[in-house]
Amino acid sequence: MDEHTTGQVARVTGLSEKAVRLYADRGLLAARRATDDGPRLFDDGQVARARLVRLLRGVELSLADVGEVLGAPDAVAAFDTVWGARRSSLPGSLAAGEYVRSVLAGAPRLDVEVRRRAVAERLVLGTVRRATLEELPRVLPEATAAVFDVLRTAGVPLAGHPYVEYHERATEGFAARVTVQVPVAEAVRPPQGFVLTTDGPHDEAYVALTAAEVEDQAGLVLVHDHLSSGRALADGAPAGDNREIYLPTWATHGPGPVVEVAVPLA
Repeated sequence: MDEHTTGQVARVTGLSEKAVRLYADRGLLAARRATDDGPRLFDDGQVARARLVRLLRGVELSLADVGEVLGAPDAVAAFDTVWGARRSSLPGSLAAGEYVRSVLAGAPRLDVEVRRRAVAERLVLGTVRRATLEELPRVLPEATAAVFDVLRTAGVPLAGHPYVEYHERATEGFAARVTVQVPVAEAVRPPQGFVLTTDGPHDEAYVALTAAEVEDQAGLVLVHDHLSSGRALADGAPAGDNREIYLPTWATHGPGPVVEVAVPLA
């Protein structure tokens, strides 16, 4: 069985390293140390458990409630008891609660269509930013505009839709690292703060969302989890960070899909 460091657990689950350490300190996650002062090491089962902790926290369960649910002989029944008492006061979280319940039951259900496609190798120009959940609506357009300015100055055209890679999960109090990427038709000399890389050939699973669906932040988080966890995939496994791909209809808010949430597949 593979073992994972705190940083690796954070990366694959969308948690911050601070959150992973907190959950381990509170006994919600189990880890071992090869030496007294060595790094924490988490096995595959604890990575899956970390995803559950994140989902349970996402429907506003306290750490004590999370521990009660995950420590119960019947996690679904425990969740029904804990979350059922507060669902009437959290109408926006009803769909999230049903999804969390289905994951705990071992039969994840989310009412979205997951499609699959092949992506050819391409050059991409990107820039890294950090932003909290509140800052993302401002930071992402600014970063995208900055990349477009570089391309205009260089006279290099786009070669695909711009997209954002989420390396961590942004929250109200945590500024996550994200990369804004734009496929380009030819090589461009990147100025300071920008990087030209190759996005290798791969398959990806994706879900197309309308403007209204994107504005539902709770629902958007569920789509990201459904893809990144691999629960939505009939075959293949996630092999990279989640992406949000912005379609030409994004600027006009539709009609039809405006964003695709995607994950590269192994």
